[in-house]
Amino acid sequence: MLSSDRPILIIGAGGFIGGRVVEMLQGLLGIPVRASVRRWSSAVRIGRLPVEIVLCDIADADQVRRAMDGVGGVVHCAYGDPAVFVEGTRTVLQAALEAGVDRVVHLSTMEVYGDVEGVVFEDAPLRKTGWSYRDSKIDAELACRSYMDRGLSVSILRPTIVYGPFSRDWTARFAERLVAGGTFPGREDCQGTCNLVYIDDLVAAIVLALDRKEAAGAAFNVNGEERLTWWQYLNDLSRAIGLPPLNGGSSFARRVRCAAVAPVRTTARVVLDRFRDPIMAVYQSSPTAQRLMRGVEGVIRRTPAPAEYRLFTRKVFLPVDKARALLGYRSQFPASRGVALSASWLRHHGFLGVPEGAPAGPL
Repeated sequence: MLSSDRPILIIGAGGFIGGRVVEMLQGLLGIPVRASVRRWSSAVRIGRLPVEIVLCDIADADQVRRAMDGVGGVVHCAYGDPAVFVEGTRTVLQAALEAGVDRVVHLSTMEVYGDVEGVVFEDAPLRKTGWSYRDSKIDAELACRSYMDRGLSVSILRPTIVYGPFSRDWTARFAERLVAGGTFPGREDCQGTCNLVYIDDLVAAIVLALDRKEAAGAAFNVNGEERLTWWQYLNDLSRAIGLPPLNGGSSFARRVRCAAVAPVRTTARVVLDRFRDPIMAVYQSSPTAQRLMRGVEGVIRRTPAPAEYRLFTRKVFLPVDKARALLGYRSQFPASRGVALSASWLRHHGFLGVPEGAPAGPL
């Protein structure tokens, strides 16, 4: 279905995943791309590329319809406020149906399966738990199913832990904490399965889902092939950026520290959400306030969050047998290669505090 006749619309092109989809479709495959962003400021990364960039907020039906005009396929990887996201997804699907789009690839998440453990295939039930992110992703999938019934060709991808260059959550923040001497849960609390998929493997799955007729109406897990523990990943990343292996330390002491900082973390989040403007005004006008806020932020960032304990101890694995059989998907980036590429990007962009070209310790 991929062709040079009609462009592929990437919704959420200013984000981590969307930006890489744009780069690979246009730069490596030569496929025309229309990149949509919610704010012009988020187009910085893709602005250097010879692609059409349009303003498109999925909450604005008119903008979505204009962005959809004349495209052959859609990759929907935008995300925002959960309440807006679900209705926005319906808006995207309706516009795609009206425009006669050949294929919509919707990016979901492994989290739709809930807090289950073991081996999880695509036919497992989707479980709402009250977590707005997870529940909104489930509702968006249900919207996709309803539009499939109306004749729209949709493929759903459920990626696992997506890491690599420009990954804020699973690459940059971990590296910053390691460099700052922060702590993670101890060895025994990091024995859960880290379902790592390198960003370029996910983009390859997106391309296959756009192109293969077998992808229509189906959902696919997208994961790497290895079953690393979180402890292995964190140590591999530490070594790759030139730091020593993590100290297993006392699990009890780390949990006590996590519990002590948890109220501070929650309070800071609530206060910032409610009083962001006056707080920023004080921050900008008072050096004392700046030092205090930075100190609190530093403690929070260097300390494991309660959610990490739940994630890092969870033993669950998502096989890609279905994507392999129907789409021909194969992971090309083992963790050793993906982590090395991530470390090179971190160093190049100054996350490690090392000037570009300077030695940063052994890889």
